[in-house]
Amino acid sequence: MLRRVNFYSICFAFGLSVLLILAGSRYTDNTNYRPSSESRRNIRNYLKIEDGEDNILQSVQTLPTSSYDGTPNIESLLEKTRTKIKFELWNYNFSNSGVHKLEDLLMESGGQPVRSVIISTWRSGTTFLGEVLNAMPGNFYHYEPLLKFGIIQIRGPPYADRAMSTIKNMLKCDYEGMEDYFEYGRTHLHQFSHNTRLWDHCKYKKDLCVDSDFTAKLCKLFPFQSMKVVRFRLRLIKELIEDKELNVKVVLLIRDPRGVMQSRQHRNFCKPSPDCWKPELLCADMISDYVAAGRLLSQYPDRLMVLRYEELALNPNTTTQLLLKFLRLGPTQSVDEFLHSHTNVEVAGVSSTYRVSREVPFRWKNVLDFNYVDEIQMACKEAMELWGYRAAHNASHMAAKDFHPLVPYTITQ
Repeated sequence: MLRRVNFYSICFAFGLSVLLILAGSRYTDNTNYRPSSESRRNIRNYLKIEDGEDNILQSVQTLPTSSYDGTPNIESLLEKTRTKIKFELWNYNFSNSGVHKLEDLLMESGGQPVRSVIISTWRSGTTFLGEVLNAMPGNFYHYEPLLKFGIIQIRGPPYADRAMSTIKNMLKCDYEGMEDYFEYGRTHLHQFSHNTRLWDHCKYKKDLCVDSDFTAKLCKLFPFQSMKVVRFRLRLIKELIEDKELNVKVVLLIRDPRGVMQSRQHRNFCKPSPDCWKPELLCADMISDYVAAGRLLSQYPDRLMVLRYEELALNPNTTTQLLLKFLRLGPTQSVDEFLHSHTNVEVAGVSSTYRVSREVPFRWKNVLDFNYVDEIQMACKEAMELWGYRAAHNASHMAAKDFHPLVPYTITQ
């Protein structure tokens, strides 16, 4: 009996040893992974670095910047950023963006970046859409340039001219005279942190975030620029579209007002402001945006794209492909990975963009009281008809699985 136990013990120990050796071998193989020789050669040729392949990979792996000791070397940071952008875009097909090479899109080389602006309102899915575009390698993300104006909608004077000037200057990487923008950012760091390429540097040295000279120089290194604006109505955007120097494309993002108002209930910033809390103001803006979209599409059909958030959430991959094509942006693995990771899992938080996206658009059906929904529908009847949102007749109809609020719509002049 004792011999049998010893025999089984030896067999078990031997098997365990083999498993540990195999696991260690696989771990070693993974940690020592290198790109193929062809990939390394392509990267080296593109970067035009004559050092050995180990130095090339090391130079990229050290990006973004790490914590600083003392005063950062600005020129070194900029040079590292240039190298990182070249590495990330070494196999990008620039013909998708209407040019032959990276330098054609860089302001510091005299080129013109691919610029896009998202126009919408609070809690309409702009954070998610903004991060989809920011998943593009080589993108500089101007996040909410009008935060300093507060919780208001800008529909005309007295703020329209100043807001338009801010938008244009930032898209031109010109931060001169924008002291109020940087002062606001000192105490509201989320104004900068959503711009991941800027934040990679200034999260370790906050003063870089409010350095207009550094921000301007960094901005000019990037071939793609995106911006999202939730305080500026579409009727004012014609001036931006007509600016040939900017050559910007605009995306209007619309969402069912019932979904918008349900989402706004979770944000404390909204309640003191009529522009954010009254459905009749939201839907008046939706009507205004519909009229403006009709006029702009007739005049500049290649400059404006209209999306409903529900279409993006229900079909994120197909809708994103159409969006990138409109914006003259080529497909990239990083955008595909972002969509996969952010549309199939739920992560708590009112500003989280990790959602099971197909479950989000009509969540209001299950969480809002019908009396409140009916109030929204009464205030928004015309806006909902224009944008293709069906009304719920009663509480049972609203909760029914066969009630589909989304119907086709047509934008007319």
